[in-house]
Amino acid sequence: MREILLICSFVFCLPLFAQQQVLEMSKTRTDKVRTFKENKRIKVKTTEGVKYIGRLHIVDNNTIKVEGFNIELHRITNIKSRSIGAGIAGTGLIIFGSFLTLSGGLLHMWPNQQQTGNGLLTAGAIIVSSGIFFNEFARNQRSNKWTYKIIEE
Repeated sequence: MREILLICSFVFCLPLFAQQQVLEMSKTRTDKVRTFKENKRIKVKTTEGVKYIGRLHIVDNNTIKVEGFNIELHRITNIKSRSIGAGIAGTGLIIFGSFLTLSGGLLHMWPNQQQTGNGLLTAGAIIVSSGIFFNEFARNQRSNKWTYKIIEE
């Protein structure tokens, strides 16, 4: 019984002592620091203009892997977090706003429904723009303002 208890405590305590590598981003002008752990969903843009969206995997101290592609840290121009929930919510807002805009346009053509059509057009345009804002304007960590390095946590 004592051996089983010892093995179980060893198995459960081992992850507490294990170190994990993270991608650390520090702002050059201030002391702001952000970290991305492995398996975090991110969007990376490189100096060649190629965009990768996927889970972050750390290969070594100078290279990360996204979508199966190895990317060196000095080739990164932009990194931002891309959560699945935010992507789904932003896309849902765009689709719903487009539906409202289309309905407003159709109602605007009928003689007695012009004010309702104008209201739906306006509401749809606002919802579509908020969906685009929700999808595209997450916090960016651009390489001209942030430095990237891989550390042990």
